[in-house]
Amino acid sequence: MRPTTPELMAAIVESLERQVAPNVQDKWAASALRSATQLLNHLAVRTEREGRMLAEDNRDVHHVLEAALPRLAVQAEFSDLRAAVERALNDPDPSLQDTVGLDARNEIYQTAVEQLLRRPGVRTLDGSSVYESLRSYLRRRLQREYPLYFPVFTGPPF
Repeated sequence: MRPTTPELMAAIVESLERQVAPNVQDKWAASALRSATQLLNHLAVRTEREGRMLAEDNRDVHHVLEAALPRLAVQAEFSDLRAAVERALNDPDPSLQDTVGLDARNEIYQTAVEQLLRRPGVRTLDGSSVYESLRSYLRRRLQREYPLYFPVFTGPPF
């Protein structure tokens, strides 16, 4: 469909920068306008990539949590964490076209990851391999999300 969502947002940004920005005299209003254009640029990138990124991230974190599950079974003190991870893993997967569902699924996974990272004993569980696999996953996640923020947010400050 033409224009695409990113094309529409780019046209809005161009119009704001070309027609509105030169006529804004108030510093606060100019700052709000720069913020709005940067957020529109971010959304333009995000709408194109978000579904694929979420699907990839969900696959990645699913494998990490799946690998951690048997290690959590070793010690009774982690039974609540094991149950939380099992719930996250057993939640139904949305279709790859359902960005809202993919995002909700990702939030469930992230809650399980946060619970694991917050539990002090996980750092030493299985020679810290669970903890290190979580950290490695988070580094991969940051790399996946990097294009959503850079170079979009490298312009003038708000």
